[in-house]
Amino acid sequence: GVCTEAGMYALRERRVHVTQEDFEMAVAKVMQKDSEKNMSIKKLWK
Repeated sequence: GVCTEAGMYALRERRVHVTQEDFEMAVAKVMQKDSEKNMSIKKLWK
């Protein structure tokens, strides 16, 4: 989920607090994964 990804971004930079920027990057990453998943499902049904 988004919160997990945001936490991972913070941990990678050795921070203990999650910032707004972490959440924004996490949302972008999760949305990208969802769109890729939808595209692959659409290809299966063609």
